[in-house]
Amino acid sequence: MKRLFAAFALFTVVLPALAAQQSSAYPALGSLGRDDFIYAQQQEQLAQSYAAIQSGKAPPELVIYSYTVPASIDIFSLAARFNLPYETIATLNRLDRSRSFLPGEKVLASSVPGVFAPQSPGSDLDLLLSYRDQQEGYLVTVSSGKEQVKLRFYPGSHFSAEERAVFLGLLFRFPLPSGVLRFGFGKRENSISHRTAYLAGIDLAAPAGTEVYAARDGVVSEAGMSPVLGEFLVISHDGSWSTVYGHLSKPLARLNDHVESGMIIGNVGSTGESSGSRLHFEVRGCEEARDPDSLIPLSKRG
Repeated sequence: MKRLFAAFALFTVVLPALAAQQSSAYPALGSLGRDDFIYAQQQEQLAQSYAAIQSGKAPPELVIYSYTVPASIDIFSLAARFNLPYETIATLNRLDRSRSFLPGEKVLASSVPGVFAPQSPGSDLDLLLSYRDQQEGYLVTVSSGKEQVKLRFYPGSHFSAEERAVFLGLLFRFPLPSGVLRFGFGKRENSISHRTAYLAGIDLAAPAGTEVYAARDGVVSEAGMSPVLGEFLVISHDGSWSTVYGHLSKPLARLNDHVESGMIIGNVGSTGESSGSRLHFEVRGCEEARDPDSLIPLSKRG
């Protein structure tokens, strides 16, 4: 693959000029059928790209196309119509999660399969993509409406397991900007009573007042004060999942509030049974405590 990516560097001079055009100037795909000349052209270029990548050679020059969605369609069905990996459609169009496209929405497609990583991360997925080896991709500038975005393109690449899980909503985001793991999931000695106890989540040390984020979209199903957890919140998520946030100094979300992933729901404190400022965080599936270690992107931890 190193040989393949090295060959792509030859295109960096011409690609930015092409990609800097307004999206309305991109060749417009029509019916997504062979009777559409532009679509037939994109499919021919794509076939050449797949063949080149398969043989370890550089594919044809990258071309960006635009398409106006006539009816609601999910990203996987649309990607299949384009004959492109859904990762390509998602990252080229700056989607951080799976969703459907609405009638009249403009979508960008490419002549080369791969993954586009933004230079300025704006979501959890963007941040994961930014950890990729930059030497294995090259810069392009893509226009969407009036916005021009610099992206690093990784031809022939797919999502990693972690990137895929974040995009599909299978993981939970890290609930703090950064934090140090003080106590892990399972048995531990209580720092106050010195008795061995079972910890149903993890304890993260962080400065008092640190913002606490919702780990996934959901609804605040519980909020109150506990002798052990102090000020706490419980957020219920789709699929019988829920998350718990304890030792808060000041909950900002209220009972029955709808919250989005990454929304600030409170601040780190030391309420309840706590020997210092920290966040107690739990993930529950079907009412059973789950080890958050396998459900949080490791790259998000401080």
